[in-house]
Amino acid sequence: MTDATQFKETYLPFSRMMYAEAVRLLGDPGEAEDAVQDVYVRLWQRRDALGTVDNKRAYVMAMVRNRCLTLLDSRPAGRVELDAPEVSGVGADGTDPAVRDRAELVMKMIDALPSGQRVVITMHDVEGRPNEEIARDTGLSADNVRQLLSRARRAIRSRFGG
Repeated sequence: MTDATQFKETYLPFSRMMYAEAVRLLGDPGEAEDAVQDVYVRLWQRRDALGTVDNKRAYVMAMVRNRCLTLLDSRPAGRVELDAPEVSGVGADGTDPAVRDRAELVMKMIDALPSGQRVVITMHDVEGRPNEEIARDTGLSADNVRQLLSRARRAIRSRFGG
C-alpha cells in the first residue's frame, strides 16, 4: 500500500476510536493526540507491509495501546503537572475542571462495568460506532447490543444518582 489516498481511506476512519482509547489509557487529551499521531507515522512507515494485515482495526488499536503503555512506562513515578495551573475555573487546556472530572468519573464507571456492557458502551458512546457495526464486530445480536447498552447506561445513571 504505497498510495496516500488508499492509506487515508483505510486508516483515517479509525482515528476517533484510536483517540478515545489513548485518552482512556493516558488520561491526557494532548498526550493522546500525540500518541495517535505517532501511530499514524509508524503505520505510514510500514505501509508496504500493511497489505498482509487481516484485521486492520485490531492492528491499529493494538498499536495505540502499545504506544500508550510505552508512554506510561516512561513517565516518572508520581508525576505532577506543574506547568498547567487552573485560572478562573478553566484549566490550562481550556476545559472546565468540573466537566473534566465528571468525564473521568464516567470513564471509571465504564471500566467497572461487566465486560459485555463495558465493550458495548465504549464502542457506542466513546468511539461513536453504530449498533450494527458493534453487533458485527462482537458477534452479538443487534438486540443483545441494545440490551447491553441500555443496562450499561442505566448502571451509570444510577451511580450518578439520577
